[in-house]
Amino acid sequence: MLTSRQRQYLKAQAHKLKPVMHVGKGGVTPAQAAELDVMVDSLELVKVKINPNSFEDEDTAARALCAAVPDLQHVWTIGHTMLFFRPSRTHEPRYSLPS
Repeated sequence: MLTSRQRQYLKAQAHKLKPVMHVGKGGVTPAQAAELDVMVDSLELVKVKINPNSFEDEDTAARALCAAVPDLQHVWTIGHTMLFFRPSRTHEPRYSLPS
């Protein structure tokens, strides 16, 4: 579970990032969840964008992704953009979270 200081730190780090995945009309699929699992292992901090034509809202999509990807943490949602974080399991961590 992330503290408010950790969330604030991650939001500041994510400001310059572009979305790496888009959720479309079909909603969150198992293939998207598997790809996000691979991406978050190398990037640690990823933005996901919900397309306006999607039938899924942001809260549902965030819950579905967190349930499908082990240890994935939802940092925040603003508009149609969601931010997720998980420390890398295979690489040296990029972000040292404040305590």
